[in-house]
Amino acid sequence: MAMKISVRRILPLTVVAAMLHPAISTASEQPLRLIELFTSHGCSSCPPADRLLGELLENDSSLMALEYHVDYWDTLVHGGDGSWKDPFSSPEFTARQRAYFAAGMAGQAGVYTPQVVVNGQFATVGSDRGRLQRALEQVGSQQLDIGIDEISAANGRELGIKVQGSAAQLEAVQGASLSLVRYIDSAVTPVTAGENKDLKLTNHHIVHAVEALGTLDAQSPLSYAVPVPAPDEGCVVILQQGASGPVLAAAECP
Repeated sequence: MAMKISVRRILPLTVVAAMLHPAISTASEQPLRLIELFTSHGCSSCPPADRLLGELLENDSSLMALEYHVDYWDTLVHGGDGSWKDPFSSPEFTARQRAYFAAGMAGQAGVYTPQVVVNGQFATVGSDRGRLQRALEQVGSQQLDIGIDEISAANGRELGIKVQGSAAQLEAVQGASLSLVRYIDSAVTPVTAGENKDLKLTNHHIVHAVEALGTLDAQSPLSYAVPVPAPDEGCVVILQQGASGPVLAAAECP
């Protein structure tokens, strides 16, 4: 069963295309293709969306995808099957989804599962392959380059992150937020209660930590050093207008 708290009107894809194309010159001709899936083990409508995300990751190396497990399903009782506490859920991820809704976006905005957000600007049902594919076909280019390299450090190896662009491009994104999102590559979870009782659910790129690196301004550094992901983990660096505005650039950690 899908949970939906609130929904805004759906905009046609012609409007979506205009919103997804960047308005300023780009530092790179590489497409910006970041999807964020809001899901839950307690939601019976979510496994198809989880599978779709896995398929897209397997078949499209240019795609960056993150899976956020929300917590509002954790205490809902499904008849005699009871409730299921999603081991990957966090109120922080629910807050991110709510912030996206509050910021406003095209498509099927709201707070519900499964929901997928493309580049922080367009929302649709996470299992709707057609609308998701059309949105991904109409995205724009990276507005800045984010370079990520493994570097030597006193305590071993680190990831060196650098935001790069012309002076005009950097000026255009002043005030943007840079964050590091860490995820688990994949996991299989036996569910013993709730709507998905007796199922084994497979998930991919499961977010477990989000770290704010800084806000870009004239005084901010444009390079950062962070720990290398643990084995079987990965990370994505996101440059975004505010905490929940349009995504300006993103890069997968090596």
